[in-house]
Amino acid sequence: MLPALLPLPLTLPAGLIDLRRGIIPNALNLALLVAGLGAAAWEDGARGVALALASAATAYALFRAVRAGHARLTGRIGLGLGDVKFIGAAAAWTGLTGLPVLILAASLSALAVIGILAAAGREIGRDTALRFGPFLALGLHAALGFQASLVAGLLDR
Repeated sequence: MLPALLPLPLTLPAGLIDLRRGIIPNALNLALLVAGLGAAAWEDGARGVALALASAATAYALFRAVRAGHARLTGRIGLGLGDVKFIGAAAAWTGLTGLPVLILAASLSALAVIGILAAAGREIGRDTALRFGPFLALGLHAALGFQASLVAGLLDR
């Protein structure tokens, strides 16, 4: 479970700053990317760095396209650029294979909060904004934990 906690010194402030100010600072996203590349180098040398960098670039491009597509369809920005950068940096940690778990965990936890807010009487509608950074941080840790448990399960056999 320790690998799942390694990026916590970066994801915790990123999530808290996003909650308070509605922004994930570029410096934190860059630090998350660099730390992910460092973890990849530690684990698999230059090959690991190349794969992590390719995963980060692909995830960034994919979610930048999702952001643009949503804006074109709705006329609104639904995913902040800091969130897109965070997803790219997170993919350096998880690889593309961890991205579905990251996004699923982030989305389900955000939906749970929306449900709790609605149950508490808050009016929820199309224009309800929810800072997604904390949920992306949770999703990153969930994806890393899931990957670590898969590896541990394979090693136990």
